[in-house]
Amino acid sequence: MYTTEQIQELIASGSIHDFYADYYWRKIAHQVIDEQKECQICKSKGRYSRGVIAHHVNMLKVRPDLAYEKYYTDKYGKQHRNIIAVCRPCHEAIHETEWHKSSRELFRNDELWE
Repeated sequence: MYTTEQIQELIASGSIHDFYADYYWRKIAHQVIDEQKECQICKSKGRYSRGVIAHHVNMLKVRPDLAYEKYYTDKYGKQHRNIIAVCRPCHEAIHETEWHKSSRELFRNDELWE
């Protein structure tokens, strides 16, 4: 299990994949997916989709101290889920600005019509 400081080092070095390959993270991720079963974002919109990815509500880069925490408490003392099950389309939508923007810029060429 990584400490908060070790996670910060992984983030700084661009090696965050090591965290997601960690046994303890994978164990928690599987627990969350098994407990929630369905995508929590689709569920909130009245749709059904199988949850297949464990997603940090509080981004790991912002709150590495909550990396392994299923729940967090807000400043008003209310408890919320920190890790939720989501489907692939919802997960991609959440990270769209990071993934799609960078890949679009990476593969841009003179033949790209926009």
